[in-house]
Amino acid sequence: MSQALEITVTVPRRATGREGRTAILFAVGAGDTHDRMRHPRMVTVGDALTIGRRPTEGLVLVDRSVSGQHARIFLNDETYFLDDLGSTNGSSVDGRRVLRPVALREGAIIFLGAQVLVFRLVSDAELRAIAIDTENPFAPVATASPALAMVCERLRRFAPADGEVFLLGETGVGKEVFATAVHVASNRTGPIVAINCAALPRELVESELFGYEKGAHSAARDRRIGLIAAADKGTLFLDELGEMPMESQSKLLRFLQDRQYFPIGSNRPQTADVRVIAASSRAALVGATPSIQEALLGRLGAQPIVLPPLRQRVEDIGRLVAHFMGADSRPFEPEAYHALFLHQWPHNVRELQKVVSEAQLLSHDRAAIGLEHLPEAVVKTLETGLMMRDEALTNTGSGQSNDDGGGGEVESAATNVGSGKTRIRRPPPSADELTSLLQQYKGNVSHVAKHLDRQWAVIWRVLQRYGINPGDFRE
Repeated sequence: MSQALEITVTVPRRATGREGRTAILFAVGAGDTHDRMRHPRMVTVGDALTIGRRPTEGLVLVDRSVSGQHARIFLNDETYFLDDLGSTNGSSVDGRRVLRPVALREGAIIFLGAQVLVFRLVSDAELRAIAIDTENPFAPVATASPALAMVCERLRRFAPADGEVFLLGETGVGKEVFATAVHVASNRTGPIVAINCAALPRELVESELFGYEKGAHSAARDRRIGLIAAADKGTLFLDELGEMPMESQSKLLRFLQDRQYFPIGSNRPQTADVRVIAASSRAALVGATPSIQEALLGRLGAQPIVLPPLRQRVEDIGRLVAHFMGADSRPFEPEAYHALFLHQWPHNVRELQKVVSEAQLLSHDRAAIGLEHLPEAVVKTLETGLMMRDEALTNTGSGQSNDDGGGGEVESAATNVGSGKTRIRRPPPSADELTSLLQQYKGNVSHVAKHLDRQWAVIWRVLQRYGINPGDFRE
């Protein structure tokens, strides 16, 4: 029987699927225990893999919401499909209910009952990088993402050197976190000093960087050392370098060439043993990168190290949530946990941390964190079923599932092996019916949806329409 193992340095050897990559399924967890979220499992799919609580052969998920033989992934003409095997609680891919075999895109998010899984096609190099980072995390939270694991491996190689590093990534992706990780791995004896070039008035950038002598300007009543001097024997992290004035960039370039600089108001050069790590958002570097001098870019590195956004490494969400929860071991209700994986996270890890922190505060008197404790933008992902990913899903052959806007439910099958779409239109349940069921199931929306044979995203939307709060029915 195939076993789902903790990620170790052992690399699966069988490569199937597209371009010789190995099909891997990451079992992220269900939000019920944080220990499971901290340690996602991965298993090789091969030509076929059965998943369930008691599969004849395949991936075992110990969860009462998962049926004994819940779902099956199989390879058909170089494309992987997922088929629900008549499970009690159903399966969905990217937020859409599986009615017939559904083609899996690379990075597909799979819900089996309360469980969350992520499907990947991974190279041997990526598998090795994941294994290494799991055993010895480069950043505070180990990654199971193939893309980020490769970035961590590259940074791990660069860290012991003293050369400049240039990080590129969207706002909130964690550029300062990885800059700090590089500094820690470098074994430099000095501190890491950070400056956000976008947060400083342009006329103060040079004063902050280079310092100034007493009397250098009207506000210079005393001599002040700059951040370069403060970072001596350590690392200077320059975030949003593209916001630095061109004249200041020229002076920074001269410092990088010989490690000498002039404090404002001084004609005597100063020296500092400082490693510089710079960073910028992707938007600042589109096209010809007019916001950063070409010579400075060349000095920082011909190839920036790109940090992938959170929406491209969803298999890390469970670990990040567990990290942000800290000692708080309360579970997430399944629908709330699923919503975290479907959300696009435009502000990346920073946004996830804020959402988790606020959910903890709002749910402080509850036994579990539910949808009512999450922002509306996150909850809406359950209603739309990843509508923002429609283009990517279309490219891999998946269809849509949505609501008709008038209260009736529309469930449409994704692209399947066999017939086309199946539509079912039904009127919404009444407020009295929902209230009675919420009392019966103690506020559990998933159980209410199962009783009504509806998707819980639809039931949640109807509850909001009626102004009914499921939390009022929980004991």
